[in-house]
Amino acid sequence: GFINGALSSVRDAAIIGAILAMLVVGIFLRSLRKTFIIGVSIPLAILATFVMMGISDLTLNIMSLGGLALGTGLLLDNAIVMLESIARRRTLDAVDAEEGAHRGAAEVTTAVIASTTTNLASVAPFLLISGLSALLFRELILTISFAILASLPIALTLVPMLSAQLGKVRFSSGIGNTRPLVAFDRAFQGLIDVYRRLAAVAIRWRWLVFAASAALLVVTGVIAERIPRQFLPPVDDGTLGAFVRMSPGATPDETNVIVSEVEAIVRTMPHVQSVFAFAGARFGNLDIRLDPPSQRTISAEAWVAELQAKVDARGFAGARVGVRPPRIRGLRTSNSGEAVAVTVVGDELPMLEEIGRGLVREMQGIPGLGNFDVPTEQPGPLLSIELDRERARALGLDVATVGATVRTALDGTVVTQFADGNFEYDVRVFFPRGRYTSVATLGEIPLFPSGRGSAPIQLADVATIAPALGPANVRRVNQMRQIQLTGDVLSEQATVSAVTDSIKARLAGITLPDGYGTILGGEAEAIAETNQQLYLVVGLAIFLVFVVLAVQYESLLDPLVIIVAIPFAMVGAVAALVVTGTPFSAPVVLGMILLAGIVVNNSILLVEFIKRRRTEDGVHAIDAVVDAGAARLRPIFMTTGTSLVGSLPLAIGLGEGSELMRPLAIAVVGGLTLSTLLTLFLVPCTYLVVHGLGDRVKVFLLGRRPMSATVEHPRAPVPEGGD
Repeated sequence: GFINGALSSVRDAAIIGAILAMLVVGIFLRSLRKTFIIGVSIPLAILATFVMMGISDLTLNIMSLGGLALGTGLLLDNAIVMLESIARRRTLDAVDAEEGAHRGAAEVTTAVIASTTTNLASVAPFLLISGLSALLFRELILTISFAILASLPIALTLVPMLSAQLGKVRFSSGIGNTRPLVAFDRAFQGLIDVYRRLAAVAIRWRWLVFAASAALLVVTGVIAERIPRQFLPPVDDGTLGAFVRMSPGATPDETNVIVSEVEAIVRTMPHVQSVFAFAGARFGNLDIRLDPPSQRTISAEAWVAELQAKVDARGFAGARVGVRPPRIRGLRTSNSGEAVAVTVVGDELPMLEEIGRGLVREMQGIPGLGNFDVPTEQPGPLLSIELDRERARALGLDVATVGATVRTALDGTVVTQFADGNFEYDVRVFFPRGRYTSVATLGEIPLFPSGRGSAPIQLADVATIAPALGPANVRRVNQMRQIQLTGDVLSEQATVSAVTDSIKARLAGITLPDGYGTILGGEAEAIAETNQQLYLVVGLAIFLVFVVLAVQYESLLDPLVIIVAIPFAMVGAVAALVVTGTPFSAPVVLGMILLAGIVVNNSILLVEFIKRRRTEDGVHAIDAVVDAGAARLRPIFMTTGTSLVGSLPLAIGLGEGSELMRPLAIAVVGGLTLSTLLTLFLVPCTYLVVHGLGDRVKVFLLGRRPMSATVEHPRAPVPEGGD
């Protein structure tokens, strides 16, 4: 079924991502041993993640497996940083495997811990909010958090241990000396040289870099406002629906005739697995199941549009037939349960229905809007009791008194309670149940006028009783009557935001009678509410990341430098949405929340190395920032590459059920790609500017200039392969 297919697709995406991540490590480090270490780290981290999922009572579903697929690349970040540092120190210092493991681990332990804590801090605010987004994505967030948390002890213990032990093996595979890997390493070393030259230019013109970056952020904000929006992407599970609405007074047999004709049309369509039809008085429904998406040549929404065109061409007198696109089963994104809802409020129900029919005519022709109509509910039979108020007033009666007497006669009134031990029972007083069963007998209900000695009268003496038809239910909003017009959105033609904007534009040109108005709802309401919550979460995530870094580094300057990468992750995410034509949705915002913690990892690596070069080697700030970028270019590209290839299968959207995870993965891939390229130049510039301003403040406050030095430094060699 669809569920098994969706779970298999997400599972396959996780496996493919893990294999690709190991391939990236092998290419960069040119070593089977180091690739083996990463290969061992993956299943151990996943097992630890499963343990934490079990403790938290999480189940294996699309969301949790999707989190594991996204976390596959992320859980390798710490291990890769540790492994690359050990290999670099062993080559640079010409020490044995065990000593290289000690030195390399000591060099990046602080950075690895800082990266993990910032990743966890970025998602912590999401667990504090409520609402539909929290309900949908809580398991995904927890799974990613567990994967990141599981990677920390593995990177700090297992990776150094295996590096030290496997490094003692005297045999070598020689894979690092193969032509493709040697050529790649030579090309990457050339890239490092190019980076040094470009970084020097960027630092020389760092204020221009800042100005260009600010302009890029502004342009991104403008573009982001124009991206279409929806709450969740449509999921093609092959389950569709059709409905038949007959005119008032239609019998079940007449409805069944129309439903049978619609069913016959459905069976002429391709890719139909089954049809279940139901017909009642005035209403009929058809549940349609199509072949799996992999076995179809058209999407479900295109199939819906084709069937709707056939139904409209056939035409059914006295009936309205509509076809609904697939929906996520069991999920209501609004109070109406529909993608589009327009509520008309006012006093008189006939006027509300007339206004509703006029709005339906006005909304005709909006691209992507389907099945937009006034709800037609069958009126229910009732008895109308119309009181002669003047005569009743003359007899000392009012509406409340008459109503209470009628209620007592038909349903009884609780006058007291009878206590029996610890239990209490209502004592209800009512007339004999079989006495009032018709209009004539109802008129015999006795009423007791006020005034001493007044004889009782009958209800028929002061009221007119007649059978009538009334609405099945009366809906109110703010004590005003309402009717709700609902419709569907065909996402292949337009997004929810585009349809909603078109409806707003047409409503603005309609003049309603005094006392009547419209309220726009549906999925647009859920989008606004969810975005407001998620934007707050993004802000809290950035704040928590800053606080964690400030505590870790005991400084406000370095955390400020590190978090500069976060806005440019949003630039990459927006660019990816525009290129792929993906609407802005809740999964995209969730991807941005994840990016807030992920993209700072590269900045942490750079700042950590800069601090070591300045404090331990006495290198001038300008030389230190260039060295940091050159020395950390390899681990930065490796961690980014593994995260990208880990998310790439989900971003491509292969298999069933991938629609929900695809926007999130696209945002992560785009954000990581562009932010990595930008922060390699922007973080060094930011470091110099921020610390330059900090030094000036220190001079102003303390009256002395901070110490700085410039020394010559050798070029750091790259790790050698061959084992």
